[in-house]
Amino acid sequence: MLNEFVPELSVVLEASHQLLDSVAEQILRYKLESVQFVVYGEEHYPSQCYLMADPPLVLSYWGSPAWLMERSLSVVGSREPSSESLRWMEKELSSFCESTQPLIVSGGARGIDQKAHGVALRKSCPTVVVLPSGLGEMYPDSLKEWIRPILDGGGCFLSEYDFSQKMQRHLFHHRNRLIAALGAATLLVEAKRRSGTLITAQQAVQLGRPVWVVPGHPQDPHFAGCLDLLSEGATLIRDAQDLSMFFHSELTESKVTAVGVGGPDGMPH
Repeated sequence: MLNEFVPELSVVLEASHQLLDSVAEQILRYKLESVQFVVYGEEHYPSQCYLMADPPLVLSYWGSPAWLMERSLSVVGSREPSSESLRWMEKELSSFCESTQPLIVSGGARGIDQKAHGVALRKSCPTVVVLPSGLGEMYPDSLKEWIRPILDGGGCFLSEYDFSQKMQRHLFHHRNRLIAALGAATLLVEAKRRSGTLITAQQAVQLGRPVWVVPGHPQDPHFAGCLDLLSEGATLIRDAQDLSMFFHSELTESKVTAVGVGGPDGMPH
């Protein structure tokens, strides 16, 4: 009957029903998958993100809102790290995690990222995996084996993308700004020139966050980006003692700034 008298309205109503069905199906899927959300301005929204030029409007996550911990360190580096870098992390980052119990933030990629997450788990530290995809299309796929250990350890998988968003190359650099924002500082363990790791460092600098760098041999191209950052004023990190000293200093300075400038809630006034 409606088709005969107002065909245009019929088309609109049909489209509306299809949209409603789609939204209802998504909501049901989110509930079944135990996906949680936090929206810009809400209590659990990461206060660090308010300093970003383009903060996420909505973040979805599995697990606990671990980013609420002030004791956070972002760790980034090569997907194909040298054995020396992995040994350094096993010894120095492990010692730092054991003594300080920070939140470790990284991107879940193979190499330095996964080594950082692994060290955190072994030392009973929570860890946040910031994905370059939606939670339903976790990348890399090997991260699925990490879900239960990370959630049981008080950490989470975090994404600013739609649940079904597949990994796209441009999303890596976009995602990296969130890694930089969530850490009180960003530690670079190994980085070539023109790498995504350096983009994360640049984003940390733009947010006013310190960048700490593990040095390498000047003739090793795998550390060329790290040495460039050191020549530009980044802080050199030799061992766990350096990490602890600068980390505690940064936390103390951040608390003074929050009370004196931003207010005790950490929000800019």
